Amino acid sequence: MRVLLLGLGACASADRVEDAHPTPVVPIEAAPVLLFVPKPVEPQSCIDDAKPFDAKLLKERVEVLASKELDGRAPDTDGDRATRKLIVERFTCLGLTGAGKHGSFELPFETTGKTTANVVGYLEGSDPDIGDQIIYVGAHHDHEGSGHLGANDNASGIAGLLAVAQAIQQRPTKPRRTIVFAAFGAEELGMVGSYHLAKHPPAALPNDKVVQFINLDMIGTHSARGLVAAMGARPKLASRPFIDRLAKKFPKISVSLGGIARGSDYEPLCKLGVPYVFFWTPDPKCYHQACDTADRLDYRGMADIAALASALTGEMADTDRDLPGLRAKYGCGV
Repeated sequence: MRVLLLGLGACASADRVEDAHPTPVVPIEAAPVLLFVPKPVEPQSCIDDAKPFDAKLLKERVEVLASKELDGRAPDTDGDRATRKLIVERFTCLGLTGAGKHGSFELPFETTGKTTANVVGYLEGSDPDIGDQIIYVGAHHDHEGSGHLGANDNASGIAGLLAVAQAIQQRPTKPRRTIVFAAFGAEELGMVGSYHLAKHPPAALPNDKVVQFINLDMIGTHSARGLVAAMGARPKLASRPFIDRLAKKFPKISVSLGGIARGSDYEPLCKLGVPYVFFWTPDPKCYHQACDTADRLDYRGMADIAALASALTGEMADTDRDLPGLRAKYGCGV
């Protein structure tokens, strides 16, 4: 944001002297220049600048995130910092509230001598009774770097996360529960960012209020095996009946339900009893390989997966079901 500083000059005038021999006027030193700082200008909204689940739009975003210029977004690199800046800008124009200090979106941390950050924004729940309950939507923004660009892992998840945030904001009514959008750093180093956030939750987002975690990690290769896994959606958990019904609205993708996942950002809160749904597509050829590039992804499948995740997020944010009670009874189902 550019702040304009407007100098206001001070003018002095001497009274007219009636004496025939007026006393010489002694020059008055110029008064200090006053600086006027206008009120901050509200950022221009981007809520309605696109259809969130347009496959072409998702492709364009992945191409940026997985570009050679960002070189895989490894922690504490120029690509990492540029990526976080892009996410912050998008969260800002989507009207999210920053979860960090003084409304910042970045929650910094260090690991192995490197500094990076989680980027976290949220929409406060509108319901006076359940508005403080929290639905997380998460995806990690980092990859390995050094020529490993991480298009599927996990530029695809970040593109999906931004699409879900935009779709939720385009709804005619605000969600009843609070929805948090978290882009995690240093996942490739052992889910460091998500563990840090679980250990140091923002005051507005206490862990005991989290009732569901929806994880987007590697959602760009549905065509590889003809499926997207929705791991964690076990039969007794709150998410299962929603996915059973919603999956039928997306006949072009095959949703594999249930199963226990391992090794992604849902894990820290799962250990605290938070149920999760982990959307993931197999990538047998290019997982953690230099061939994980933007040109090879299945963007039509990615669009449907992101739309399914968005529908799940919205319905769980608005349901009358006792989500805290189900969390307390079943935990994350492990």
